[in-house]
Amino acid sequence: MKSIALLAVVGALSVVGAAFAGAGGPSATGGSHLVAHNVFGLQTLELQDFGFNARVKEDGGADGWFTYRDVEDGVPFSTNGPVTCLTVIGNDAWIGGVIRSSNDPTVVGLGAWWHVTDNGEGGSAPADVTSFLGIGSLAQTKAFCDDHPAYRFPFAIDGGNIQVRP
Repeated sequence: MKSIALLAVVGALSVVGAAFAGAGGPSATGGSHLVAHNVFGLQTLELQDFGFNARVKEDGGADGWFTYRDVEDGVPFSTNGPVTCLTVIGNDAWIGGVIRSSNDPTVVGLGAWWHVTDNGEGGSAPADVTSFLGIGSLAQTKAFCDDHPAYRFPFAIDGGNIQVRP
């Protein structure tokens, strides 16, 4: 009976290892929320849900998805779409995408970008860091990933987890 259980465990680990090996290259995933006061001309900016999954493909492009929901002084904003670019350096990731849907129709079709930092796991690790969503042209989105600028407005997350893999 022990050998059957051991074979099952070894088989499961082989499948997991193959999945990770197939995933290859850099990636960034996560979810976060936080509340900021007196920023960007707002009294309260609540990042309610920011989830994303991005990976670099074999051809150097990127794929994945993002969902974003915040409340700006009581006014909700939500958007989502596919990831189109990703740059990973160490534990930092610069990610961009295209807004496919939003409760604000004026931003549909525009680019979106954000910067995250994975500060490790466990109770003694500092909080992971995110920026809020930037919105602009698709060229600005590509430039954000290509140029990977330093944070302008980093925020430690109140909850969630960000994982960056080089």
